[in-house]
Amino acid sequence: MNHNKFYYKKNICILLLSAAVLIAGNSCTKNFMEDNRNPNNATEEQLKYDNLGLGGFITQMETKVMPVLNNLDNADVNSYQLMYSLMGDIYSGHQGTSDAYGNNGVNNSTYSMIPAWYGAAFANAFKNEMAPWYFIRQKSELSSPSTFALAQILKVTAMHRVTDIYGPLPYLKFVAGGTNIPYDSQEAIYNSFFKDLDEAIATLTDFVQKNPGAKPLAKFDLIYGGDFVLWLKYANTLKLRLAMRIAYVNSSKAQQAAEQAVSAGVMLVNGDNALLKVDGTSNVNPLYTITYPYNDTRMGANMESFLKGYNDPRIGLLFNKVSLPAGSTPDYHGIRNGSKFSGHAYDPFSTLNVTLSTPVQWMVAAEAYFLRAEGAIRGWSMNGTAQNLYETGIRTAFSQPMGASNASAGDANSYINDGLSKPAPYTDPLNNGNSIATGNPNLSTITIKWNESDNFERKLERIITQKWIALYPDGQEAWSEFRRTRYPKVFPVANNYSNGAIDTQIQIRRSPFPQNEYLNNNAALMQGLTLLGGPDNGGTKLWWDKKP
Repeated sequence: MNHNKFYYKKNICILLLSAAVLIAGNSCTKNFMEDNRNPNNATEEQLKYDNLGLGGFITQMETKVMPVLNNLDNADVNSYQLMYSLMGDIYSGHQGTSDAYGNNGVNNSTYSMIPAWYGAAFANAFKNEMAPWYFIRQKSELSSPSTFALAQILKVTAMHRVTDIYGPLPYLKFVAGGTNIPYDSQEAIYNSFFKDLDEAIATLTDFVQKNPGAKPLAKFDLIYGGDFVLWLKYANTLKLRLAMRIAYVNSSKAQQAAEQAVSAGVMLVNGDNALLKVDGTSNVNPLYTITYPYNDTRMGANMESFLKGYNDPRIGLLFNKVSLPAGSTPDYHGIRNGSKFSGHAYDPFSTLNVTLSTPVQWMVAAEAYFLRAEGAIRGWSMNGTAQNLYETGIRTAFSQPMGASNASAGDANSYINDGLSKPAPYTDPLNNGNSIATGNPNLSTITIKWNESDNFERKLERIITQKWIALYPDGQEAWSEFRRTRYPKVFPVANNYSNGAIDTQIQIRRSPFPQNEYLNNNAALMQGLTLLGGPDNGGTKLWWDKKP
């Protein structure tokens, strides 16, 4: 284990100051702001000039949703590891931890939550997302509405992940550098997400109509190269994702928002995918470092079960075969979370097939189809039948470039028509006590082929299972959807050290609030706990987690 992995570099003030100097020194920009013109109807030259100072904040917000900077001290890799690898990536079943972290596996993976770990997502969000967003709002809300609209979309992108980890947050009254910021309920936060997205979509739609082909933020945007047409598809798909998240707590609002998103235009093809482009040098895919130099993460047991059981050709694009025991025929081996072991006993298990320059996945078109398929079985207007949308989702997922080779899985027809294959039993070569045998109630029996005669729950399980595979490696979103729907069937942890706070079968529902909030924002946090509606532990359900 690299004992320097969890060192944090607090550089937000430097970043804010640098951009502030750029803007303060740009007297021509000040003149533009004073012009009595419509900022949504400007020349390409003016648009580029106006965004010279603010563009760096857009880049910062993008590179910190999932931290990717190649710092000398690996600060971003370490942040990513704490925010995702040791949270949603393992709780979703996508990955398994191969490092005992010096305590025989008694850590987040076994529900013995470590304060120094679970505060990372909170700290990153407010330093590296909310602070630059606040600065952009101060400088561009009136002078450059399109820049602010993109910042709004990025804020929702980052913060929906954070509220889905903790619940209530000090969010709506956020002020950069402020103290004692009050907490808001998750319901209020979600309502603001929809409002912000609607306003951003309206602004960018107006911009695109008045400035066809203009890309004023092209040099700063690592996702779509400044193409606002693609950002509109992304924003609508994000709205669809959030609408589905609240389906069990506010079904009428969920349906309304979902239908609006689909009508406005969501992702349809893999060219619409939101992928953060990394060069492998200044920006890197952190999963490479966590997998190889750190040797801290491996294929999850559930991924092995589903992909091997379904004879899924994507398995070789996403993971690597290994010989267990040494000298045996190479195969895919995943780790069951909650395993108790010492050192790096599980290092020999299947590694992630990823490179330093593999794009970092935010959202893909396949997810949009699976969201629409779920909407269709709920009776919502999704512009397609549930079966057609489900099958198109699989085809889109198969044709998506993935893994270290950036190749696709090819034709999906035989897979889609497979009505017999089921998830495979799981065998742990190192500890048979972790194995999940045929007939175990924790082993899914869902097949692939659509069956229109199935009941709602069976159809939902089929849709979510395929979406869960397509979401990989975005374990955070997969964990959120598992909590919302209870699908797919994720193996419970082999060992639960939560002292009764987290039910082994129900599994972890959230993260506790950071210890720094108890120390530095205690009065507001106490209100946050009231809004949470339960004890500050991993067993308390979030506002939208209301499936009967």
